[in-house]
Amino acid sequence: MRHYLRLWWRSAMLSLMRQAEYRVSFLLRVLEGGAQLALALLTFALIYRFTGEIGGWSLAQVTVLVGVYRIADGLIGTLLSPNLWAIAGYIRTGEMDGYLLRPVSSQFLVSLRLVNWAEAVNALIGLALIVYAGPAAGVQWSPVAIAEAAILGLCGIVLLYALWFFTVTFSFWLVQIDNLDTLFTSFFEAARYPVSFFKGGVRALLTFAIPVAFATTFPAQALLGTLDPRYLVAGVALAAVALLSTHLFWSYAVRHYSSASS
Repeated sequence: MRHYLRLWWRSAMLSLMRQAEYRVSFLLRVLEGGAQLALALLTFALIYRFTGEIGGWSLAQVTVLVGVYRIADGLIGTLLSPNLWAIAGYIRTGEMDGYLLRPVSSQFLVSLRLVNWAEAVNALIGLALIVYAGPAAGVQWSPVAIAEAAILGLCGIVLLYALWFFTVTFSFWLVQIDNLDTLFTSFFEAARYPVSFFKGGVRALLTFAIPVAFATTFPAQALLGTLDPRYLVAGVALAAVALLSTHLFWSYAVRHYSSASS
């Protein structure tokens, strides 16, 4: 584990040095993140203009959820998106051969090698928003609530990673999966709304099939003190199963990989 942590840290520092040369891009990402946040808050302000509560959520509580969403979006954009978007290209060009020959886990390399530090701004914006809206929303700043929110948020990101990684692994057999990648990111947009805003099958879909609820709604509920503790147990169990499943599927795909460079 320490070896992998050192390897990731070196890769992260290399990414930081490369991106430090493009300071204007970093500034533009900050402005873009602020604009996205302002648009989301304006949308909810209009929705709540004539009502004080929707689906059991007040405007202040939804604002906290938007903050959690920005944190999740920032972490995914920082750690996962630059890597998962690139996997299909590695397979098509034969660059995957180099990752498979290295004496470390190829899944680790293709999943976490690249770090987009500019996207971390979103996570900081989300944290600031939670701190700002917390008092009005009744956020419980107890160590237990914060720990539950952090664990559920991590489980949600792991589950979303597993779903996306399953999708891109099909690149070993399919020539083009860009549309599937786009479909995943489109579904993630639903994470900015509480799952209680949705009914029936859609709510179940966003909780278990495309588990965005574990990344945003449930962590927000943990902070608000309204979480059903069964979701914490379910999140940890599902995340563990999802990680194991991605490893098994990746190993199967690698065994059937025919090098594009040969």
